[in-house]
Amino acid sequence: MTPAEVVHALAHYHVNVITGDGSQVVQVVHHISTLPAEEKAKIKLTKVLYTSEPLTETQQSHIRATLGPVKICSVWGSAEAGPCALSDPDLTSPERPPGTMDFIFDTRQVVIEILPHSASEGDSSAGVKSVPDGEEGIIVQTSLVRRRNPLVRYITGDVGSLQPLPEKARAIIPESELEHLRVLRLRGRDRRFSFKWFGMYFEFENIVSFMQGDKTGVLQWQVILATLESSPQTKLEIRLLRQADNEHIMTKEELLNKLEKYFFILPENEHLFQVTFLDDLSGFEKSSTGNKVMKFVDKVH
Repeated sequence: MTPAEVVHALAHYHVNVITGDGSQVVQVVHHISTLPAEEKAKIKLTKVLYTSEPLTETQQSHIRATLGPVKICSVWGSAEAGPCALSDPDLTSPERPPGTMDFIFDTRQVVIEILPHSASEGDSSAGVKSVPDGEEGIIVQTSLVRRRNPLVRYITGDVGSLQPLPEKARAIIPESELEHLRVLRLRGRDRRFSFKWFGMYFEFENIVSFMQGDKTGVLQWQVILATLESSPQTKLEIRLLRQADNEHIMTKEELLNKLEKYFFILPENEHLFQVTFLDDLSGFEKSSTGNKVMKFVDKVH
């Protein structure tokens, strides 16, 4: 569904809760913000429940400025393990570092370990000890409830830390349950190896293979994440320097078509995707130290 179709359904069916990936939620809310006042008044959302990595402070402010005092909650999980933890502003502390989100999980259902960043660089986490509580590292998960394909010390690819349960939660949660609950403070995906855009994770290793693929003719490339000037939506730009056109490489149109398929470009996100073909290295973003072309530039986080 397009954002316009979603918004029409919200008004027609008097929907009060919207769920989806964080990027989808931001896109729908942005569309609502562009509506005339009488159309916007028909939207009666009271709660937003989203998945994936944390919304930025700017995105959350945009949601509240558009929808009013809505309750924003989130679920942390994965395709491998399903939902594992819940973020509820009534239970978690608002005093946390920017760009993080607190989730409450039950230690009877899942074991969460925080290992050093070096743990994700090897083939096994066996023998690697957890970092102290409060210190950030790679989130490693062991499922205690699944009967098929159980996860044992599964390296999730996310970065976070373990925190104590805040006092506000202790005032609400029954005393008998307190000892089983912990807080996972999620920073987001480990950006050394991947990035997320429009609800999808892209591994750098796979992008390198794509760019070096047969007949692409790519000499230098760069991925840039940035925020649109008109909204907090995230834009993905690919900058490319290619060989001169010849019979041994694909045409520009063929490469564009492959890029759009690789990054799952659809009518609802095509305005957030841009491919820029450069004639020399001067058009690339470079590091301030070695003046080298950076493969990935994140202007959002």
